[in-house]
Amino acid sequence: MRPRIIVRPTKRLFQMLKDSVMTEEKRKSIRGLIYAVVSSATFGLVPLFAIPALKAGVSVNSVVFYRFAISALLVGLVLLARRESFRIAKRQLPVIAGFALLYAATSFLLTQSYLYIPSGLATTLHFLYPVLVTILMVVLFKERLSVPVAVATLLALGGIYLLSGSNGSEVNPTGMALALTTVLTYASYIVGLNRSSIGRIDSLKLTFYILSTGSLFFLVNLLVRGEGLAPIPSWKSGIDLFMLALVPTLISNLTLILAVKHIGSTTTAVLGCMEPLTAVVMGILFLGESCSRVQAWGIGIILVAVTTVIVARNPEELKKVWQRAPRWFRKGSSRMRR
Repeated sequence: MRPRIIVRPTKRLFQMLKDSVMTEEKRKSIRGLIYAVVSSATFGLVPLFAIPALKAGVSVNSVVFYRFAISALLVGLVLLARRESFRIAKRQLPVIAGFALLYAATSFLLTQSYLYIPSGLATTLHFLYPVLVTILMVVLFKERLSVPVAVATLLALGGIYLLSGSNGSEVNPTGMALALTTVLTYASYIVGLNRSSIGRIDSLKLTFYILSTGSLFFLVNLLVRGEGLAPIPSWKSGIDLFMLALVPTLISNLTLILAVKHIGSTTTAVLGCMEPLTAVVMGILFLGESCSRVQAWGIGIILVAVTTVIVARNPEELKKVWQRAPRWFRKGSSRMRR
């Protein structure tokens, strides 16, 4: 009978392995946080590239068509470079078309709202969609409504009241309605992806089909309306449209996928609060927009409400976010509590 050989790792070797795993986990967390910040910041750049094209005379329908078509082309090139198959089941096509319609409607309505209200205001109103996602999950799928979510919903309504200009600052009701409608379309899109088997398709492939189908919707809309595809008036407008497709669409979506894989969806969504903040800052710095003190309070209240909803859906993620915070920040907060 051969003697059993028991390998016992030394304490030093075990500690080295443990430190190696922790270091890799920390690096993964840092990469995920960077991806999430890049994703939310780039998405907030939509008005920076869309509004100049609109002012140059390109119609809303043409702007969103160029955005979807160029993005679909870029994603398709990425898939070809990765040598991935474009094949999907035929039964998935109607479902993809439905999601593409919701996503296309969101893009069209949000872009249209820029013609009536400041882009930062429109983006902030659009960012109410996590609140509606929670409400839909409670009503349709019987998720329990927590106290923080209920309080956040009331805060969000108060923020909308301040943004509506009820305290002396006039805001175009058409622009408000357009931006708020995107909350419904995008929330339905998110809930559908979460609850449908279509969400298990490769992210890049699903993005390609949604964008390409959306571009077909806009092309048909242009033909039916007899509007025709507006020509790109100048090389500057061409750059704006290309950057609109590349930065807040392709790069934002790709880094969003990477962020979710590294740090999870909830933490990524919390960092998504940078979207309206980026839009507001870009609107003020580059588009000559203004923001009253009352509207600033409304924006702040909505950001608090949305962050509360996202964190309340998974309280454990708040602990993870706190653990990922820099050590100096945690020490400073502890001293303030004392």
